[in-house]
Amino acid sequence: MGLSFHYRGRLKSATTLPSLVDEVEDICKVLNWKCSVFETEYPDNKFVTPINDSDYGILFSPPSCEPVSLVFDSEGKIYTPWLKEILNKHKSGEVKVITVKLNLDDDNPVPEISEESEDFDPLDMVYSISVKTQFAGAESHVQLMELLRYLSEKYLTEFHIQDESDYWNTRNAEKLHEKMNKINQFMDTFHDMMDNQNIKDPKDFIAFLKQLSMQIKKKGDE
Repeated sequence: MGLSFHYRGRLKSATTLPSLVDEVEDICKVLNWKCSVFETEYPDNKFVTPINDSDYGILFSPPSCEPVSLVFDSEGKIYTPWLKEILNKHKSGEVKVITVKLNLDDDNPVPEISEESEDFDPLDMVYSISVKTQFAGAESHVQLMELLRYLSEKYLTEFHIQDESDYWNTRNAEKLHEKMNKINQFMDTFHDMMDNQNIKDPKDFIAFLKQLSMQIKKKGDE
């Protein structure tokens, strides 16, 4: 559990890549964010098809935050460069997805578990970027949302973002702080309770989740 956002999109024009990289690099210097610059120009300022092996753009992150990718393939699509091996070596496959849901608003929350196998396309992983901002804090999350809003309007197309805090849609910083506080409370309680657990099988873990949810709800009611 942790606050994250997920996005995908593509560069509007190959000719704008140098400006995007320069602008983001300048912002990172001002904010003292780490960044890594890849190729800053496309050959002849044009996208290249079929996709070549080069990485174009910039990767950056605030302190204690996962990297934000504005790295593009040769056709201009944002992707995760360290997953390139998946793109090159795997065409299709099957993944088993196990989810555990807890509704902390229920009086007697019971974990809902689902387990299923489903086909997946490795390209969905490569071209869908996920960034966890939980440990970076609310201020950094807001800065990233507003920076991506600005950059997407200026340089990107087909841009879609899912912000788990909903700040992207609401611009409500107060709700963002509430969300982060709730997540931090959950994580603190989780770690404290795990220290006293002896989990040997799935049933033990489900029992632990029930105890955890009740404890969190109790704290929320205090």
